[in-house]
Amino acid sequence: MDEKYIALAVPFFFALIGVELWLRRRQAEPGYNFQDSITNLSCGIGQQVLGPFLKGAGLLGYVLLYNHARLFSVSSHSVWAWVALLFGVDLFYYVFHRASHRINVFWAAHVVHHQSEEYNLSVALRQSWIDTLMAPLFYLPLAVLGFSPLMFVGMSTINTLYQFWIHTRAVGTLGPLEWVLNTPSHHRVHHGVNPEYVDRNYAGIFIIWDRLFGTFQKEEQEPVYGTVKPLASFNPLWANLEYWVQMASMARQSRRFIDKLEVWFMPPEWRPVDLGGPVAVPEASRDAQRKYQLPVSRGLSAYVAVNFVMVTVATTVFLWIAASARMNVLALLGGLILATVIAWGGLFESKRWALPLELARLVGVVAGVAWLYRGTSALPVVVGATGAGVLALGLWVLALRPRPLRAGDAVGPVRTL
Repeated sequence: MDEKYIALAVPFFFALIGVELWLRRRQAEPGYNFQDSITNLSCGIGQQVLGPFLKGAGLLGYVLLYNHARLFSVSSHSVWAWVALLFGVDLFYYVFHRASHRINVFWAAHVVHHQSEEYNLSVALRQSWIDTLMAPLFYLPLAVLGFSPLMFVGMSTINTLYQFWIHTRAVGTLGPLEWVLNTPSHHRVHHGVNPEYVDRNYAGIFIIWDRLFGTFQKEEQEPVYGTVKPLASFNPLWANLEYWVQMASMARQSRRFIDKLEVWFMPPEWRPVDLGGPVAVPEASRDAQRKYQLPVSRGLSAYVAVNFVMVTVATTVFLWIAASARMNVLALLGGLILATVIAWGGLFESKRWALPLELARLVGVVAGVAWLYRGTSALPVVVGATGAGVLALGLWVLALRPRPLRAGDAVGPVRTL
């Protein structure tokens, strides 16, 4: 159900991003870093594409508890039930979010959302590809209390949609609302790597939980955004894998067996004694920050931008049909979408595998269309039109001839919008 809500929200997401971009230009502030924004959106696209395949597994425990262990049956026709669920979902979101910052196995998924060194509405859409599996575990008490899976999914979708607008630098403080609601000011703190801001303001909709449980921090100065250890990549696949690889490497290097296990469940700053012990969060300032940057040609930017429009349309269609389409159709469309966003990251970083992957992806589009329209009278026309478009894109990307990176490229100029 929530896939259709997200599909309907997509135009509003991009309209608000356009408004924010206009406001930032009016305020004479830098806009969006093109590569960073595309990476943010690619992570979000990947999460939505994988959602239909993972949500069933993530919600299985909730459904089982509701069907076999609920204490009450809460009516979906009661306004007060929805009000209670609003606060219940938000409270357990706080618990989930706090655990996602303090337990490595959950941080490995959630860290994706924090990797951008910018802070704008595109960051709201930068989400982990596997968070869908982990998050429902924290809401199981709501199933026992008798809130149906349908009610839970609906309210958790509202909770998620609310958090989109708070990812902006264009809005200052909001007076008395700052006492009750999670606002852009509060959430900017949450994304900061300044020592006084780390692990603060976990709220979803209501900041009251942070005030009650001692994790609230007011925005005193604009934060430095990102993660304490920068990702230094525009590849959405690596963004989702990097911390898992880091933990596996730490476990492999640790000499004590207990440390090999603890790696997965300790806080992110923890290190085994034989690997140096806990690390401290260093001081951070916006003037001293050197953001990850790569030179990108106008041709490559235009190529990715054109493909991004098509992928956005394809993803919206994917979300709209997710509940009714056959699984093999979703797997085909989802696989092509994921291959596309991964190829973009590789092209930005001039990886050797990126161009072959992009060309294979283009061929896969034609093959996929031919498979979907097999046995129909429209097959020749649709495949012919698709083939012509794919040929044009293939010749375009080949003409770009992405070159290998040279030393010093990582501090090249940033292309902004």
